[in-house]
Amino acid sequence: MSGDAEPEAGRKPRVLVLTHSLSEVDGVGVYAAQTLRNLVPLCDKVEVFIGRQHRGVSPSVPRNALTLNETLPTDQFPFMKLPKLMWLLAHSLGTLEAAARRADIVHSFADYPMGFVATLVGKRTGTPVVVSGHGTYSVAPLDMRFHGKLLRWTYRHCDRFLMGAQFALDQVHKQVQPNGAEVVPYGVMPGDYDAARTQGEEPGVPGPYVLCVGEVKQRKGYEISLPAFLQAWKRRPELHYAIVGRFVDHDPYYQKLQSWISDAGAQEHVHFLGNVSEGRKVALMRGARAFLLTPITSVEGGFEAFGLVFLEAGAAGTPVVGVRKSGAQDAITDGENGFLRDPTDRDGLADALVQLTDDDALCARMSANGRARAEGQTWAGAAARVRAIYDELLAPPALPASATGRGPS
Repeated sequence: MSGDAEPEAGRKPRVLVLTHSLSEVDGVGVYAAQTLRNLVPLCDKVEVFIGRQHRGVSPSVPRNALTLNETLPTDQFPFMKLPKLMWLLAHSLGTLEAAARRADIVHSFADYPMGFVATLVGKRTGTPVVVSGHGTYSVAPLDMRFHGKLLRWTYRHCDRFLMGAQFALDQVHKQVQPNGAEVVPYGVMPGDYDAARTQGEEPGVPGPYVLCVGEVKQRKGYEISLPAFLQAWKRRPELHYAIVGRFVDHDPYYQKLQSWISDAGAQEHVHFLGNVSEGRKVALMRGARAFLLTPITSVEGGFEAFGLVFLEAGAAGTPVVGVRKSGAQDAITDGENGFLRDPTDRDGLADALVQLTDDDALCARMSANGRARAEGQTWAGAAARVRAIYDELLAPPALPASATGRGPS
């Protein structure tokens, strides 16, 4: 508990939240926006601190129901050099400690370094600390001399450590055992993927098409998914491949993908759309024949923790195709809501795309199963579990049997 009096029985908790993103263009931002959307009504007060430079605030964040402080001297990037971290602490520690004393719980929505800052603030004020991890940045800093020490300290001293997928927590457990580790699965708001949420926008891509939503970088596994699509396209020349996500024209990785497309003669069938509006993203998901994403562990050690887009595609009624040894295995049940293949099995991935192109009944069955899965794995359910964790941390400690006078007879 904090240094202030314990919250009176029945009062909703007051929560201090730290995050480096509230924008739904990145995973931490999606988690933060959707968790706040559903958690704020379950709390008395929520006070959020974020960097002065960030990617904007999602419309999902209930701005009128929380206090948003855009004051931390940091941007959205997860790694900081030592001088920058010291600058953050020197300029913000007093303010954050004052906020922690007003709160019952400190919750970092980002793993590192925000999780370290939250844990430090919580320990200095006696306030319980929850840290939410997401994947790469829960693991990669452990191999760094300075950051690794701080992250290991965070794992030992936070009161609860939450992950959105079992695959991601397994990667953490290979190196460290965080205190109070638990999987609280990421969710979706199924209604956000209904027809009305297209806001009148159209896919703008010839059909039938396969869709991917993910920045064009190695971690997303385009060196697997693109050749798999090209194999399927050779068998079904009517197919198109639409890729939503940031790309850079002069990036060698993007140029390599373009050379493969050119060599195959598929320039008119692969569409790099860049970032799109939320309405168009929903329209693209609803109109796709299949959703394809094949995440891998990059040479830098980055990995896809869950692949929330699989769940979103399922909510839109689109069958999904992914690979094992990634967060996709938390989102796909092979043969039910989509297909799960080994990362080296490009033939199997191409076969899955051809099956979904040819078989309307299979598509309908997987579509229904994907929607049902999304309806059972919502952000509202995730927020309810987070609120229950707050209650567990704030509950008075149980008295030993001897103190109650009910010791063994």
